[in-house]
Amino acid sequence: MKNAKVFLFFASVMLLMSSCMRHTKTDHAAEGRPAGDNSRVSLDWEGTYRGILPCADCQGIETTVTLDKNGTCLIRSRYLAKSDRIFSEACTFVWDREGRTISVSGKESAPRRYLVGENMLVQLDMQGKRITGLLADKYVLGKVVSSEAMVPDASLGETYWKLVELNGKPLKQLPFRQQEAHMILKKADGRVQGSGGCNRFFGRYETRPGNRIHFSGLGSTMMACPGLAEESAFFKVLETADTYTIRGESLQLHKARMAALAKFEAVYLK
Repeated sequence: MKNAKVFLFFASVMLLMSSCMRHTKTDHAAEGRPAGDNSRVSLDWEGTYRGILPCADCQGIETTVTLDKNGTCLIRSRYLAKSDRIFSEACTFVWDREGRTISVSGKESAPRRYLVGENMLVQLDMQGKRITGLLADKYVLGKVVSSEAMVPDASLGETYWKLVELNGKPLKQLPFRQQEAHMILKKADGRVQGSGGCNRFFGRYETRPGNRIHFSGLGSTMMACPGLAEESAFFKVLETADTYTIRGESLQLHKARMAALAKFEAVYLK
């Protein structure tokens, strides 16, 4: 009789433990948090995040952070209402042990830490804690899906604009080019300078409301090179164009807002 009572006691204990284990598994499943689940393994975190961070002496720092699966990243920043220049810095990042936050390191800027959430990055303070207060929401970068929204629009002035398309056709990659065709518009004095691929050119430009632009006083050196017809066509476009558009890192020159006469890509010199 005594043995029967002992058997029933242990049977009851085993039944209770089994029930607890089932409830524990059910609770995790209901919460959607299986063991070992974290941002690193469960979120589609690769991509570009964008936001405007607080700034002490400007209207905000327009910032994009691009994360790659291989642990490399790219940070681009622009100080609104202070400068049109875009600062670009290559970086690397590592995950913390819990797989929830990343530490970002670049050669020029101080290390940064971010909490990785669903379609967002939250910049943390130097101790790895969330920033609180009235500006807390300003430290959240949202994930972007449009390819054009991945980076801020480049500045028209003080940008190295590389010519990539002329009159609807990709620019020919000719082996004899002494340098790539490009132009730089200087903001301080309204000068334009660059190269057609053989000869260097110079002149002036003026912008007006409505993305209107006018080039004048254009001149160039007179070196003889093969394929000067394409270079001459480039110079002709500058004389003809009257409007421009910028989308991300692409610049287009138009005549009367018709099809693009020339297309350029922004190049950031290191």
